[in-house]
Amino acid sequence: MDDLAYQVGLDPIQVRLLNYADKDPSTGKPWSSKSLKQCYERGAELFGWSKRNPQPGQTREGKVLVGWGMASASYPVHSAQGNARVRLFADGHAVAQAAATDLGTGTYTVITQTAADALGLAPDKVRFELGDSVLPTTVISGGSMAAGTVSSSVYLAAQDVLQQLVKVAVMDKKSPLFKAKPADVEVVKGRLQLRATPAKGEGYAEVMQRAQMTDVEGIATGRYGAGYESAQATLNAKSDDAGKDAAGQHSMHSFGAHFCEVHVDPELGTVRVTRWVSVVAGGRILNPKTARSQILGGAVMGIGAALMEAGVRDPHLARYTNANLADYHVCTNADIPDMHVEFIDEHDPYINAMGVKGIGEISIVGTAAAVGNAIFHATGRRLRSVPITPDKVLEAMRQPA
Repeated sequence: MDDLAYQVGLDPIQVRLLNYADKDPSTGKPWSSKSLKQCYERGAELFGWSKRNPQPGQTREGKVLVGWGMASASYPVHSAQGNARVRLFADGHAVAQAAATDLGTGTYTVITQTAADALGLAPDKVRFELGDSVLPTTVISGGSMAAGTVSSSVYLAAQDVLQQLVKVAVMDKKSPLFKAKPADVEVVKGRLQLRATPAKGEGYAEVMQRAQMTDVEGIATGRYGAGYESAQATLNAKSDDAGKDAAGQHSMHSFGAHFCEVHVDPELGTVRVTRWVSVVAGGRILNPKTARSQILGGAVMGIGAALMEAGVRDPHLARYTNANLADYHVCTNADIPDMHVEFIDEHDPYINAMGVKGIGEISIVGTAAAVGNAIFHATGRRLRSVPITPDKVLEAMRQPA
């Protein structure tokens, strides 16, 4: 895309907008949601893209060449489903369970928050249990599937709990909600109350104590991706099968855009990334802090892939000769500038009960391309193999632009 932009004399963002796909080109299906244009717009604004000199090799700071590059990011939704159990106790605490894993990406945090929000409890009143095969089965932590699947199943299990409590309350003559329609009851901060008359209601504990219930258990199956059509259709079901789109009428991707500035020393061939902006559209963001950390981590990995990371094999033994961090170079703090990450506020009613898309992989998609495009803008030479090491830069600088 960057090559095309320069060959036809268009801005790299403009050429992408001219070829913008409002439907999935491979299937012809509409997107469940797509906010890539907003990613371009916000990323360009944050980066100051309008100030970019369109001519490559023309911007300097002292002796170093300065280049700006950008690239798109797209990662497909790998459809999955998983199960969860939520148990609410009469003393006001709750336990959510799913046989998920936390790789350090914040699963403990976001699922605890999901359960707490769904039940109307403070997060410190909820414990999330995972990492044990005796728990309800769910998807692996891979393919950017975990958050969308586990959050959906836990949310639906919590809804199951609340619907059971509401049924008990509206049938209890001693409850202020007696004979109320279940659809007219809402949950606010651990309390069941009438939407139209919030003062008319009571806490979970009162309902459960009168019914001599020590706890209420809810179970549910949550879907992520194809097979889900309307989040609203799940509110009165223990499983979101009620909202499934069996025909798979939508194509589902996360989208984003990365913007990069590099300084290239034409005498030494060194490349340093000096500014970075990533803007991502990932549906509902469960926790902005942990989500930002995932994008930062992926972008750092992408910069490493672009500039230094390479496995070297012995041609006779087929073994890696640099299988250690002394010889296999990865980015350190000194290699990475301050990086700015933002998310587009995106609603996706088709992907799952929570409207959550995966962001684990999209953080690295397009990052090496953004670095390579910035190097071309700085030098006027297109380097097509990664990592773009100083020897490759020096060799390219010897060639005519």
